[in-house]
Amino acid sequence: MADPTTLGQSSDDDFDLRFFGEGFPAGLPTFAEDVEPHLRNRRHVNSPTQLLELQTLMEFKASHGRWRIARDLVGMVRRGHGTELDESYQDKLHRETKRGKSESSTYGTATVRGRPVVLYAMNWDFFAGSLGVVSGEKFQAAADLAIAKRLPFITVYASSGVRQHENFAGLTQMTRMVEAIRFYKEKVNLPQVAVLLGNVWGGVSASAVPNADLILATSGTNFGFAGPNVIEAFEGASVPVDSQSAEANLLDRNIDVVLSDVDEVVWYLGELLAATARPAKGQELTAETLPMIRNVSVEGQRRVFTFGPDGIHGPRFSEVAGSRSVEPPPSRVERTTDLADALMNQYQDLMSDANRLDLEFIIRYGFTNAIAVYNSIHEDDVRRYPAIVGAFAKVKEQPFVVVGTQPSYQRLGEHVIKRPANPGPEDFAFMERILDMGERLGLPALFVTDTLGAKPTLESERRGQSRAIAQSILSGISYRYPVLSLVTGALGSGGGLATTPMADHVMMLEKAMAYVAEPRSAASILYRTANPSREQIRTTLATMRSTAKDQLELGLIDEVIPEDVNPFTTVESVSRSIMRAYIELAGLSDRRLAARRRERIRSLRAFEIIQE
Repeated sequence: MADPTTLGQSSDDDFDLRFFGEGFPAGLPTFAEDVEPHLRNRRHVNSPTQLLELQTLMEFKASHGRWRIARDLVGMVRRGHGTELDESYQDKLHRETKRGKSESSTYGTATVRGRPVVLYAMNWDFFAGSLGVVSGEKFQAAADLAIAKRLPFITVYASSGVRQHENFAGLTQMTRMVEAIRFYKEKVNLPQVAVLLGNVWGGVSASAVPNADLILATSGTNFGFAGPNVIEAFEGASVPVDSQSAEANLLDRNIDVVLSDVDEVVWYLGELLAATARPAKGQELTAETLPMIRNVSVEGQRRVFTFGPDGIHGPRFSEVAGSRSVEPPPSRVERTTDLADALMNQYQDLMSDANRLDLEFIIRYGFTNAIAVYNSIHEDDVRRYPAIVGAFAKVKEQPFVVVGTQPSYQRLGEHVIKRPANPGPEDFAFMERILDMGERLGLPALFVTDTLGAKPTLESERRGQSRAIAQSILSGISYRYPVLSLVTGALGSGGGLATTPMADHVMMLEKAMAYVAEPRSAASILYRTANPSREQIRTTLATMRSTAKDQLELGLIDEVIPEDVNPFTTVESVSRSIMRAYIELAGLSDRRLAARRRERIRSLRAFEIIQE
């Protein structure tokens, strides 16, 4: 492995092609490579106890707590064996009533950091939290209450699936729950958040949960449609332990955020509601009220990264106890006046320089407060992120939805280097869900891009990579509210374009680059070789007009933001550019914004066209 302090030098001896090209270098695992290392801190939970604790913390006040089935219309019976008596549904309900239990769900009002919400919760302590007609009725009533009071709708789940004793009537509650959420989202522009608190299987996992704006889970939760026994019966092979854990589902992007316990759930909900609350009349962001964001504390200030302990961490930005702090390698001084060599140095810096801005750094230091919609993964000397992450961030009272590609980082000796992101179909699907939420809440969107391109694997192709990219491009340019795009590093191929909508205002950092194919791949195409030489890459890069300045001169972007050797200075410039562009766009009517965007996209041609 090359010495991190010499990465990017123009000397052939220092030049290391392993840092080039799409995908991770050999030896660096992808985000969901192995679940086991991330389960070391996994908790074993009692979901009824957790639910009671959550309801206490949220000052829950129940409504209509005594609804129950009046008469069994199906008649399913469990036949006894030997001296064991037959058991009907009514017998089972009566036995649960004698235990002081009445149905598997409750709903009512609650508070999160003083903010009122409607809370619906399923409890494993009654029929294993199974979904039946009463639970469906309470869900509908909870959604109606949230609509009537215009409150955020928080839904908590611990469920074994649809209740067998109610057969198809129980199954249809899945449709009722989905419709209740759809209608809530149509009527109320506030978050609908699902919280998984224990085991969540079957019908609930495949109806209400995926239709929430965000899916949170506590460590110790298991989640899936078919439980381990069902899968084993169908496949004829045992299911690996914890393969359907919340942590495994997080790695596969079926769950958005994993939290340690119910205290963290309440904290996160409070931060989310605060970060997405729109400004009251008179508190809108204007040129006169724009705050000056300052981060610079010392000259030559550099980013600092922490690694370890192993496991899933976040979404808090504060570092975990026991972490090791590491700095990127010292900034490299340019040694050449040759343009082609300078471009090669710039190209390699984009691939490996951890002192550059990324999405997480921007939301931490370019806004006044923010909440992340992702966890980071610490594993030995690697700090990994999902390829596409999201956040809700504010400048004063104005919230934004922020989404884009996020590099990972690797410790090499006493330094740290960057590893670019390569999104797969599940990453683009996450981006679309976050955008759906942002659009429904009426938030402007900021897209941040630093990627060589979408993940170039056969598995990604099979899962619909092309369709995912195309749909993401459409989602970005059809977003109803102001859209700002920022390229912080590389914009590579269609995967990069998918997170860079050419919509309302497109910015690039001074040293960022844009490629139809990143230079190594482009050279391999031009020279018809899988392993192009340094000189072939150098020539390709020197003649493809890939710099930010080039894109501005070609009329393809709107702004180049100067970069300072101090990233904290650069992020201040980025913040000012974002806010200036937003304030200008926010002054346009919906009709004018749409017309302006349409004309801008129609004019993306750069080349002159001659009609013969």
